[in-house]
Amino acid sequence: MSTDTTGRSPSSLQVVPGQPNLTPTPIPDAEQTPDVPASASTGADILQRQFSRRMEAVETRWTPRQDSLADQLQHTNETWDDIQASEQRQPRYSSGWFYWPFMVALAVAEVPINRFSFELFFQESPAVALLVSFLVGGLLVTLAHRLGMIMCRFGYNARRKNWWGEAIQVALVIALIIALAYGVSILRQGYLAFITQPEMGFGQALESQQYGGAAIIALKSGLGLDGWIFMLINLAVVAVGVSAAYFCHDQHPDFEKVDRQKRKLEKQAAAMRAKRADEEAVEKRRFANQMRRLGA
Repeated sequence: MSTDTTGRSPSSLQVVPGQPNLTPTPIPDAEQTPDVPASASTGADILQRQFSRRMEAVETRWTPRQDSLADQLQHTNETWDDIQASEQRQPRYSSGWFYWPFMVALAVAEVPINRFSFELFFQESPAVALLVSFLVGGLLVTLAHRLGMIMCRFGYNARRKNWWGEAIQVALVIALIIALAYGVSILRQGYLAFITQPEMGFGQALESQQYGGAAIIALKSGLGLDGWIFMLINLAVVAVGVSAAYFCHDQHPDFEKVDRQKRKLEKQAAAMRAKRADEEAVEKRRFANQMRRLGA
């Protein structure tokens, strides 16, 4: 048996009370150091790759559309800037949600005004008389819209085109409105004269020598007082439509259209950004939940 320098064997060494334990503590091997399980590390890598692929899919789906929309918006903004610089003002026009329902309401208002003008021809078919009245009212309101637009942009077009061309258009549309209102008033006046003979149809009255009196005379003669009053009512409705068309549109023929397009594209761009952000947020929440479950 071997002995140390003190003459005692190693097994006879004892710890002296009050003295520190000098016995060396074994150092664990590197292979015994606890690590993250390989399965958890692999799962995190898989989730990360899946998340990256889903985000790339979102980008592929939205980026081309956003780029195309951005190009359209840039072109529209450039056009808007050119018009604004030349006009030195902001666009002035009303909302289409006000203007077009208002004009349709005017056309509908013409129906009870003009309905009796066509009762002479369609006594047996009141529905047809109502339909024709609506068509005539729609035609009058359409002419009012056209006249108001020409008058609104008369100054701009006169500076860049021949002013006499615009004047001819105004005169032509006014002549059509007056002719149509006059014809409807003549028919209304004939109806008022004919209602004293309700037992006969209008066609019979035209063919009959005996009953051709009041109605035919009313149709062939000029307007009386009641006919003029009826014509003025129609022209008043048309004047309201002309005023609406004049004040609800911009004087520049392209400024309103470009401004509406600009606002529309801006709304589409904002909506597209919001949808893309929502999809990206969904993917991020999904990835965070998966990683949290993996670490639990």
